[in-house]
Amino acid sequence: MATVRAMAAMISLGVAACAADAGDEGPGSLSDATEIEDIEGANEDADDDVVADSAFDVDPDVQMSALAKSPDNDAVTPAATQDQLIKTFAPHLHLHADDPYRPSSVDWYLARVTMRYNHKNCPDHEIYPVGKVTQQKLVAATHEDNGSFCRHDGGKKVAATTHEGFFLEIVNEATRKGSPRSDWKSYAVWRPQASGLVNIEYWIFYPYNDGFSIFNHESDWEHVRVTIDPKANGGQGKATEVKLSAHKGGTIVKANDPKLSWDGTHPVAYVAKGTHANYLAPGTYAIEGTHGIAKDTTKAAAAAAVWKTENAVVNIGTRAKPKNGQVFVKFWGRWGEINDIPETNGITRRFP
Repeated sequence: MATVRAMAAMISLGVAACAADAGDEGPGSLSDATEIEDIEGANEDADDDVVADSAFDVDPDVQMSALAKSPDNDAVTPAATQDQLIKTFAPHLHLHADDPYRPSSVDWYLARVTMRYNHKNCPDHEIYPVGKVTQQKLVAATHEDNGSFCRHDGGKKVAATTHEGFFLEIVNEATRKGSPRSDWKSYAVWRPQASGLVNIEYWIFYPYNDGFSIFNHESDWEHVRVTIDPKANGGQGKATEVKLSAHKGGTIVKANDPKLSWDGTHPVAYVAKGTHANYLAPGTYAIEGTHGIAKDTTKAAAAAAVWKTENAVVNIGTRAKPKNGQVFVKFWGRWGEINDIPETNGITRRFP
């Protein structure tokens, strides 16, 4: 493990040095609303590198406190209209044909993991064994934090809806490869804006992220965000902007940007092999923040293999009012194993 830590440190220092040499100001240096002006060579041959150091888009939930008030569901737009617009603008995804790590539904994944609690500097504790984790149990779990000498005598009981110490762990490595295509789900968040526009976020879950070098980790949440005017076109809606998530924020383009492809009303995204970052076109991309050290590759899928997510999308509501039984939105823990190297930990996913 010491060797792994040393390797991680060297790689991290190398990336940081490159960033410093290039004058990178780091996360948060660019506005959330900054539009990507150009991505050189995005439509060129896959052998040509595409520099994708795009605007840093701040995840509105990433720093959210577990005690923050969850918004009520939209009372202005009827639920049936929300569901129809969510389907209308759901993305079409080109998953890389050579990527062995595919999506899955939350329920499929939960049935194949254990739920555990990470005691700092003490052994983990199992909350539920494999086969016993469900959405309802996921968000109902509590555990007593350790006190002296790793005993449960701290007198502090914590909940999985407010504490990051809970995590899920894959038992069989076959689970990393994802579920049958018929099981895949896209989880939609309907997020009204003060302007009257609506951000629709389409979240895709992957059981495993096959990242750069040793930076692999269990679990991966990626998304496409489509900003719409729900009242335009006689209530049929109109897209105004699209965001494709990636490692350091992602790409934001106007809906009429020629670099963005559409299949009718559905934006098209190309999903990177292993990392599942989303891009505008097939190609090879320098991963954001690494200045060419690490690269993503995307590839157009055969027409029959393109995932049309409108056929598998579900509106999940908010933590205050989950919809369609999707109470997992309340879970505050990690979706994969906790390791010694933070970059290899299972990720958290905060929902509003």
